[in-house]
Amino acid sequence: MALQAEGTQQIQSPPLMNLDGLLCEEEDLGVYSFEENGSEIPAEKENFVPLFLNEHDLFWEDDELISLMSKEKQTHQGYVDFFPDESLVLARKEALDWVFKVKAHYGFNALTMVLAVNYFDRFILSFKFQEDTPWMAQLTIVACLSLATKVEETQVPLLLDLQVEEARYVFDSNTIQRMELLVLSTLQWRMNPVTPISFFDHITRRLGLRTHLHWDFLRRCEHLLLFLITDSRFVTYTPSILAAATMLHVIKEVEPCHYPEYQKQLIAVLKACEDKVNACYKLISELLESQYK
Repeated sequence: MALQAEGTQQIQSPPLMNLDGLLCEEEDLGVYSFEENGSEIPAEKENFVPLFLNEHDLFWEDDELISLMSKEKQTHQGYVDFFPDESLVLARKEALDWVFKVKAHYGFNALTMVLAVNYFDRFILSFKFQEDTPWMAQLTIVACLSLATKVEETQVPLLLDLQVEEARYVFDSNTIQRMELLVLSTLQWRMNPVTPISFFDHITRRLGLRTHLHWDFLRRCEHLLLFLITDSRFVTYTPSILAAATMLHVIKEVEPCHYPEYQKQLIAVLKACEDKVNACYKLISELLESQYK
């Protein structure tokens, strides 16, 4: 079933929190970018345009938002039991270390990667991995990435071409296709789940963000999100909570003087639990601070 790649069995995965390995090198990531010597590249703050909601934007009966919140609950169940399972955490780490190398190789967009990780997390929580099948996590992430590219990308690599960047195991096309069907059936064909990016899009549209600077704000949120989803501790947070905390962290970096107003408005718009948002925000801060030590 699996063809072991010659000379790659003993390959060691890079540290989980290697930000440079998760994001495309050619992209300017502002405050979340790092020079080769590890120094931080400062964000441009002086040109950021304040974003405020008006009373019409705060209207509670927002059909789209209600739909997002309802759909969010359908595909975010059981995650609370994920983190204590050390075998799942290790399998996830190794799989995501590899898949983000592939992202950098092909330049897949942020939503493709978020979907691939979402499929992987939902599947491994529903399908019990056995310790004597170490190749299962690799096969699963290949299938999930393949499915995500078919959903989101316009240029989809062949299945064999997808297995680049020192894949620990290499699988033939028929094996991957059978795994895709297993993933699809296990996830009940729900391949367009609500993600934090869904809420990024919703909020930016409600704020009327259409200028280059505002789209840059959205891009910063997406790049930070890609960094965060590699850490299994964030799996327990719903997309709306993770989206709110991510946006608040970016806002704090680029427009700190208006942070209290943004915090109040975002929590109100997303109807999010303030305690959970604050806890998620604190975890994000701790994670980023650990990069500078």
